[in-house]
Amino acid sequence: MRQRKLFVGMFCCLLSLLQVQRVLANAIPEESIDLSSANVGLELKAVAAVLMDYTTGEIIFAKNAEEIRPPASTTKILTALVAVEHGQLNQIITASEKASKTDGSSIWLSTGEQHTLEDLLYGILLSSGNDASVAVAESLAGSEEKFANWMTEKAHSLGAMKSNFKNCNGLPNEEHYTTAHDLALIARQALHNPKIDEIVRTKKKVIDWPGHPWDRMMINHNKLLWRYEFTDGVKTGYTKEAGKCLISSATKNGHRLISVVLNSRDMYEDSIKLFNYGFENYQLVTLASDKIKLGTVDVLQGIETNVSVLPQRSLTVLVPRGFESKLRVNLELPSKIKAPVEREQLLGELQVHLGKRLLEKVPLVAERQISQEKPWVRFWQWVKERFSSEKLGSWFPVKFFRFS
Repeated sequence: MRQRKLFVGMFCCLLSLLQVQRVLANAIPEESIDLSSANVGLELKAVAAVLMDYTTGEIIFAKNAEEIRPPASTTKILTALVAVEHGQLNQIITASEKASKTDGSSIWLSTGEQHTLEDLLYGILLSSGNDASVAVAESLAGSEEKFANWMTEKAHSLGAMKSNFKNCNGLPNEEHYTTAHDLALIARQALHNPKIDEIVRTKKKVIDWPGHPWDRMMINHNKLLWRYEFTDGVKTGYTKEAGKCLISSATKNGHRLISVVLNSRDMYEDSIKLFNYGFENYQLVTLASDKIKLGTVDVLQGIETNVSVLPQRSLTVLVPRGFESKLRVNLELPSKIKAPVEREQLLGELQVHLGKRLLEKVPLVAERQISQEKPWVRFWQWVKERFSSEKLGSWFPVKFFRFS
């Protein structure tokens, strides 16, 4: 493979960024560049905490992030994620006697009461209804135990390998546990679901309350939605064992962050500190779009002589402010390939480094299909190349052999 090294300055989207805080960036050795920090002077009251970038999944801040902790009702983010993947939003859910008698926070479901899955998701994520969680779990999986197994399987598929779930609501159980890091992974995936994303940013929701002269009003337990202007999710939690917990998200100037604080004496203050730190010290930089060509590769024996190259997906990276000039982009591409070429055929790789650290890599693919030339066309081309008029002129009069 022939390596093509390109500075970030070749990308128009970075021209202005490369002038920012260049002195600071050049003053720090490349070996010291790190996207996360466990000790940046943030004084948090939480026992465990994580700040994650939503777009890239990068960890910006971590405190006891891998420590096993009870999640309390932050569990319900995963409950909702599993529910939308196994059910239909307009599906009718019937509350069993067990669901209606579930301990803890409740939306006061009666035995036999029916609602759509969508309405109960509001009850789960806004009012933290344990009864609604059990009703959904039993209806979709047949039992809460089976649903909890689905939850564990889903968590593990997301890389949340230190998590185990024994119920759908977060009530205390020694075998029901997770970590701050795992919860950030779960929340990030949940927020990619449009319906969950819509629900967790909702402050109030009204649904029917059969048998009552008034409707059921549900108010989001996440007070950060009122206290911090950039907040757009996600879920609170509390038990005596877990302490006060909050998973939250905030978006400022198109940059979204996810905060997790567990067993905090002031979960809202901790969350705001984390968000302010993230927004003040980090930024997203888009380096490539899956719609913009990055170059061409020569094609041999094809009906066209070259093919344009595109990244398989758009590429955005998280960069500490002041380190833009340390970004380097490498294009690993062959100088030429043989036809036929298929559309989106893998041709190479785009690599992004911050200093000496590899931040991201994306496959490079062919923009279009290029068929192979017909054999007689290739033969005629070969004849023209091997027996040019100059070569034949010494043997025969050129006028008898005119090659175009």
